[in-house]
Amino acid sequence: MSEDLRKKIKELEAELKVVRLASMQWEEIQRTYQKSNDRLQQVYSELNQVNEKLTMAFEASQLAYWDWDFKSGKLECGENMAHLLGFGKEAFPVTFSAFLELIHPDDVREARENLEKHINGITPFFESEYRLKTARGDWKWVFDKGKIVERDIIGKPLRLLGVVMDVERKKTHENRLLAEFEKADGANKAKSSFLANMAHEIYTPLSGVVGMAEILKQSELSPEQKEYLEIIVDSATNLLSVFNTIMDFLKIEADQIELTNSAFSVYELMEDLVSSLIPEAAGKELEVLSFVDPNIPMLVKGDAIRLKQVLRVFADNGVKFTENGEISISANFLSWDEDTVNLQFKVTDTGIGISVEALKKIFTSFTRIGPSTGKYGGSGLGLAIARYLIIKMKGEVHVESQTGKGSSFVFNVLLEKVPGSEPPFCEPGIKGLKVMVIDSHPSRSGIIIDYLGRMDCDTVIFSNLTEGLQELAHRHKIRRPVDLLIVELEAAMMAMGSFKPGQAWEELNKILLYYPGTGIPKKVSEMGFHTVMKRPFLPAEFSSAILNTITHKTPVTAVKAAFRPPAGHEARQLRILLAEDNLINQKVAQVTLSKLGHQIDIAENGNIAVAMYKKNKYDLILMDIFMPEMDGLEATREIRHIEQSGPMEKAIHICAITANADKDDEEKCYQSGVDSYISKPFKLEELIEILDSIK
Repeated sequence: MSEDLRKKIKELEAELKVVRLASMQWEEIQRTYQKSNDRLQQVYSELNQVNEKLTMAFEASQLAYWDWDFKSGKLECGENMAHLLGFGKEAFPVTFSAFLELIHPDDVREARENLEKHINGITPFFESEYRLKTARGDWKWVFDKGKIVERDIIGKPLRLLGVVMDVERKKTHENRLLAEFEKADGANKAKSSFLANMAHEIYTPLSGVVGMAEILKQSELSPEQKEYLEIIVDSATNLLSVFNTIMDFLKIEADQIELTNSAFSVYELMEDLVSSLIPEAAGKELEVLSFVDPNIPMLVKGDAIRLKQVLRVFADNGVKFTENGEISISANFLSWDEDTVNLQFKVTDTGIGISVEALKKIFTSFTRIGPSTGKYGGSGLGLAIARYLIIKMKGEVHVESQTGKGSSFVFNVLLEKVPGSEPPFCEPGIKGLKVMVIDSHPSRSGIIIDYLGRMDCDTVIFSNLTEGLQELAHRHKIRRPVDLLIVELEAAMMAMGSFKPGQAWEELNKILLYYPGTGIPKKVSEMGFHTVMKRPFLPAEFSSAILNTITHKTPVTAVKAAFRPPAGHEARQLRILLAEDNLINQKVAQVTLSKLGHQIDIAENGNIAVAMYKKNKYDLILMDIFMPEMDGLEATREIRHIEQSGPMEKAIHICAITANADKDDEEKCYQSGVDSYISKPFKLEELIEILDSIK
C-alpha cells in the first residue's frame, strides 16, 4: 500500500471519528432537547392546571383581580370585575382615574388615603372597604386589597396587583348587628336611667325613716317604744340591704361595677366589721372571734367598701345559719412585692353546713345555701355578688363545708402596696415575756396564743384557773414566775367559789378578757385584775394593753366609745343651705342640724338654691342631686360660675347628697364642682364629719 493511500486512510479515519463524535453529541442534544421539551410541556400543563384552579377559585369566591400600570395609569381588570358590577367588559373603565369615579363620594377619600399610605411605605398592603356604583346605578360594598409588585431602580412603584371581593352580605349583616347593638345600648341606658330613678325613689323615703328613727333615739322613750323603734330601724336596714343587693346584681349584669382604689386600713375595716356583727350575733348568743395578722401593712390600696361587703356577706350568712357556737373572721398576710400585697380572709361558722350538692352551685345567682323551708330567707344573690367582687379584686374563693358541722369561706385578694407603709410596730418591752393564758375555749385561746407568739412571748395555756393557780404557786416557789396572766371571764367565773389568791397572784400582772354584753360578777371584779379588756381586739390594742399592764399605766380601751360630736364641732355654729325637694328629708335635716346647733335654710330646687346663695352668706350647702326645675349638678355649676366671675373670695363648701352611690355619679358630682359627697340614707357620723371639715 502506497504511502499516500495510507495517509488518506488515516485522514478518513480521523474524519470518521469526528463524525462519530459529532453524531454522538447530536444524539445527546436531541435527548436533552426531548427532555427539555417534555419538561416544558409538563410546566405548561401544570400552569394550565394552576390557572384553571385560580380561575375556579376566583369564580367560587367571587374575587375580581386588577392590574394597574402605575406609570401609564392603565387598569386591567378580570372578567369577574365587570360581572361584579354588571358592566360589559368593553364598558368597564380602563384607567385608574376612571375607576375612582365609580367609588361612592363618601368613601373615595378614605380609599385614596389608604392607597397613599401603601405607596409611601407606611403599610405593607393597600386595604380598603368602599361602595362601587353598579350598572343599575345602586351601590355595592366591596373589600379591596392589593400590593406593589414592581418598582423601578430608584424604588418608585411601576405596577400594583390586587383583588376585589363582594362584601355586600357581610356589610348588611354588620349594619344589622350595629342596629341591634344601638337598640341594646339604648335599652341598657334606659335600664340604667330606670335604676337611677328607682334608687332615688326608694332611698329618699328610706332616708326619712332612718333619719327620723335616729332623731327618736335621742328622745326619752319607754322600753316598749324603744323596742318598736328598734324594729323600725332593723326593718329599714334589712330593706336597704335587700335593695342594695338587687342593685349590685343588676349592675353586675350590665358590667357597670367599677372598683375604687384608695388607701385604707385592714385593721380598721376588720374592727368595723366585727363591731357591726356583734349585736346580731349576741341576739343568738353566738360569739364572734377575730384575728388580724400583725404582718399586714398599716395601709393598703383598694376598694375597702367592696372588700367589707364581701366579708359581710360571708359573716351574715354565718350568723344566719348558726344556732350555737361561734363565727370566726380572720385576715392573714400571704405575700407582698414592690407593688402588691396578697391577703387571705377566712370566715368560719359552726352552723348547719352546706350539702355536697349545694356546694356545686353555691355561687349561682338566685341559689340559696340553706334549707328551702323559708326559715332563713335571703335573695340568693349575695354569694354570687361576693364571688364576682373577689374575682374583680384579682382573687379567688374556696368553700369547705360539712352538713351539721359548719362552713368555711376562704378567699384572697390582691391589693396595692402603699409606699412606706409597714406592719404595726411591736413594743420592744413585750418581747420575751412569760405569759400564762387561762381559757377553756380552743379557738378563742388559739387566737391569743397566735398573737403572743408573733410578739415573741413565751406562752403556756391552762383550761381552768385552778390548775393555773397551782402552776403559778409552783413557779413562784422555784423563783421562775410568769410576767403576765391573761384570764378569760368564763374561766374566772368557774373558779369564783374556790378562788384563794396567794402571794403569786397578788404580785402578778393580770388581764381579764370578756365578750361584749357579758356582765362581770362582783367577785370576779374583786380578784384584782389590772386591765379589763373586751374581745375581740386588734393586735395593736392587745399589745398596748399588755404594755400598759406590765408598766402599770392606765390601759387603753380596746373598744370605740359611743359616738359623740367632738367639742370643736359643738363650738362651731354654721349657717347651712339645704337644697332638697323632699319634705320628709327637709324635716330630718332641719331637726338633726338644729339639734347640733346650726342654722339651716331650705331651698326646694336648684333655682331657689342659687337665688338664696346670691342673697345670703352660707358656710355650707347640702345639695341634693335630683331636684325639679334645676338639679343639684346644674345648680353647683352655676354657683361656681358666680364665684369665678365675682370678687376673689373663698369658695363655699358644697356637699352633694344623692341616692345614687355609683362611682360614675360620684365622678359627675366632683366634675360639677362639689367638694364632698355622701349617699342617702346618710349616717349622722358622715354628716358630722362634713360639718367638722368646714373652716
